[in-house]
Amino acid sequence: MAVKAKDIISLLSLYAHRGCGSEEEMYAREELLAILEGEPGVTVKEEGFYAPSSYLPFFWIIFSGVILGILITPYSPLVSLILTLCLSGSFLLFMDWRYSPLIQVTEHKITANLVATKTTGYPLDPLIILMAHLDSAPASFAYRKEQISFFKITLYCTAVIMIFSSAFPLMHFGNYFIPDYVRFMYSTILFLIIFITSIDYWRYGYTPGANDNLSGVTAATTIARRCFRDMPENAEVRLVITSAEEAGMLGAKQYLGLHDEELMSRPTYVLNIDSVGAGKLCYVSHSGTFSETHYKGPVIETAFRLSRDHDKFSHIRSMKHHVGDFDTIWFMRAGIPSLTLAAYDEEGAMPHIHTPEDTVKQLDHALIEEAIDYGEAIVRRLAIKEMT
Repeated sequence: MAVKAKDIISLLSLYAHRGCGSEEEMYAREELLAILEGEPGVTVKEEGFYAPSSYLPFFWIIFSGVILGILITPYSPLVSLILTLCLSGSFLLFMDWRYSPLIQVTEHKITANLVATKTTGYPLDPLIILMAHLDSAPASFAYRKEQISFFKITLYCTAVIMIFSSAFPLMHFGNYFIPDYVRFMYSTILFLIIFITSIDYWRYGYTPGANDNLSGVTAATTIARRCFRDMPENAEVRLVITSAEEAGMLGAKQYLGLHDEELMSRPTYVLNIDSVGAGKLCYVSHSGTFSETHYKGPVIETAFRLSRDHDKFSHIRSMKHHVGDFDTIWFMRAGIPSLTLAAYDEEGAMPHIHTPEDTVKQLDHALIEEAIDYGEAIVRRLAIKEMT
C-alpha cells in the first residue's frame, strides 16, 4: 500500500521531541530512510556531522560572559571590554542568522542530514532541491501565545542591552564613576532574560514539533516521492532533510559547504518547506532580523506566477518574515535561487511553533496537502522553465 502524507505524519509523530542529536530524531530519520529506500532508482544516504543540540547553551555562554564582563569592570576593564564586545557581537551575528564561531565552543552531538536523489544521468542538468528540517525546537517562553506579539520588540531590546554592556568598561576608561548597584542591576536584567528564555525548556524539553516541522518534512518528502516516480524531464530532484536548524540552521550550512562545488557548477534551485501545518499558506519574500534578505530569482517568480495564473493557488500570497530566517538563507547568500513556503496566522505569526502545544492534533491536514500541491507545481514549473 502506498505511503501517503497522513501516514508519514502518523509514523513520525511517534518520535516527538526530536532535539538535534537525540534518539528521537535519529529514529525519525531512520523511518524516513526506510520509506525513501523503497522508491525505485532512488539513492538515499545520511551525511553525518557534529552540531549543538540547540541554541540555549550558546546563549548561556554569551549572557554569562557578558555578566562577568560587567562585574569585573572595576578590576580589569580591558578584559571587560573584550568580553562584552566579542560576546555581544556573537549574539548579534546569531540573531541575524549569520555564523558565529563561538557556537563551536558548546557541546556537540552527532546528527545527520538525510539526502535522497534520483539522478538524470547528466551531472550538468538543473538540480531542484526540496528541503525541510527534522529537528524540534526547545520550548520557549517567548513563543507562548500571550508573549509572541512582543517577541520582536523583546529581541530588539535585548540586543540594545547587550550592545550597551560595553559602555561599562568604556566609561571606566573615561574615568566616569559607575555605582556598584548599577552594574549589579544591569547584570540581573541580563540573567533574568536568559533565565526566562530557558524556563520552558527546563519544564517541557523539546517541543513535539508537529507544525515545526513535521508538517514541512511530510510535504517535502511527499513532493519528492511524487517527482521520483514521474521525474520532470531533464531535471534532477533531490530531497534534503536537514538537522540542527534550531541550532542556527547549521544542517543547511553543512550541506551547502559539503556540496558547494557541485551546486555552483549547475543550475540549482532550493524550495524549503517549514511549518505549513496551521494558518494560511504563503511564500516568504523577505526575512531577517537586523538585516533584511529579499528573496528573488526564478523560484519566487515561479511561485508568484502560479498564484497569479491558477485559481487553485490564487489565495496564496507573499509574506515578510519579520524576525528570524530559514534554511534557505545560506543558499540565497551564496547566490542560489531559493524560496521557503510557510503558513502564518492573521497576526503574521506561525501558530504553535516552539511551544508544548505544537502537537499533531493541531495540524491542518488540508493545509499540508495544499502545500504539497503548490510545492509540486513549483518544482514542475521550474523544470519546464529550464527545458525552454
